[in-house]
Amino acid sequence: MKRFFATSLFTLLTLSISPLILAADWHTVKHPTIGPSEIYGSYANGCFSGGIDIPTKSSGYEQVRPSRNRHYGMPAMATFINHLDLWASQRGKVLIFGDISQPRGGPANFGHASHQTGLDMDIWFEERTDHLPKNLQESLQTPSVVNPATGKINQHWRPFYREILFTASQYPETERIFVNPVIKAHLCATEKDQSWLGKLRPWYGHDSHFHIRLKCPKDSAGCIAQAPIPKGSGCDSSLTNWVNDQIKWTTAPPKPKAPASPKAPKVLPIECQAILQQP
Repeated sequence: MKRFFATSLFTLLTLSISPLILAADWHTVKHPTIGPSEIYGSYANGCFSGGIDIPTKSSGYEQVRPSRNRHYGMPAMATFINHLDLWASQRGKVLIFGDISQPRGGPANFGHASHQTGLDMDIWFEERTDHLPKNLQESLQTPSVVNPATGKINQHWRPFYREILFTASQYPETERIFVNPVIKAHLCATEKDQSWLGKLRPWYGHDSHFHIRLKCPKDSAGCIAQAPIPKGSGCDSSLTNWVNDQIKWTTAPPKPKAPASPKAPKVLPIECQAILQQP
């Protein structure tokens, strides 16, 4: 019954709102909506209501570049971050978080195609035992941990990064983790138990940070789930192709192609119109 009335309210509100929602609008919103938490749409084309304002700093973590105001998420994300906070503080570590989501999700004006439903977050490959000094809170730069020309990890890789990835992969609500293919190939070559590596999905970039994606909450009917990951560890010929392609593009960059025809803009779920316009 509660969901029926919430949906009806959204429908009434959207009747008087222009259907045009610009990506630039979402980053200007300063706070979440009031009311129940709900997701509408997909990780790369959606929004959410009732988001949680997640602290940018705790004993076991700190978010870099907090001025972006991307420290919001669904309750499931807040719970996950509490889990990481406890895990890191018990080990005397301070994790460095990147972006989570904007106050109501939606498309960002720069930096991400996803992070729109309060279920995505970035963690930097940075091993620290203390919090950031003030002069680095907005300007920290973390080096790449891979050599894309050789397809090997480099001197910046730390065993602690394996521990973070393993811990994040074991969390029940973790849907997948995006890492550079070189990182996954390294773990495939060094892990005796490869059963946990299936959740690590190769994706270019992601060489100075990794991206965690949580599952759609069971009580959020409007959340569009991503296709399930393939069975198995993923330590196979397809991963080798990812690594080899990166080597090839690094050592012999392809010639520039003619600009592709612009794609039609994505259309957000209609419920997002009401979420954007709420005070």
